[in-house]
Amino acid sequence: MVFTSRGSWAAYFLKEAHGNYLWKDTQGTGSLSLSFESVLDKAKDAEYWIGPGQFTSIDAILESNPNYNYFRSVRDKKVYSFSNKKGKTGGVIYYELAPNRPDLVVKDLIKILHPEVLPDYELFFFEHLE
Repeated sequence: MVFTSRGSWAAYFLKEAHGNYLWKDTQGTGSLSLSFESVLDKAKDAEYWIGPGQFTSIDAILESNPNYNYFRSVRDKKVYSFSNKKGKTGGVIYYELAPNRPDLVVKDLIKILHPEVLPDYELFFFEHLE
């Protein structure tokens, strides 16, 4: 499983949205390659899973590995992905636009993590997975 270290822009967005990033104590700015078991140990009780890689549905997550059902966020269907929203040429909009529109990324994360703060805001990059 791949996550980002605390110095990445994705981790920075979570910090700005007052999220509790579980790997905030890691060093560097790049990706972290972690075993399923180590992620399960640390994230099994996490309320949200934001950015589940290429997955575009809860069913796809569970089809890839039924052990994802051990994660509270999967069982409670509190998983949010940016992989479903694509541009005109088929590219994922998040990768094309997010670095230039951090305001929209942070608003999305605030809406997910603290929905009462932006009650009328509609997610731009992220989508709640069913």
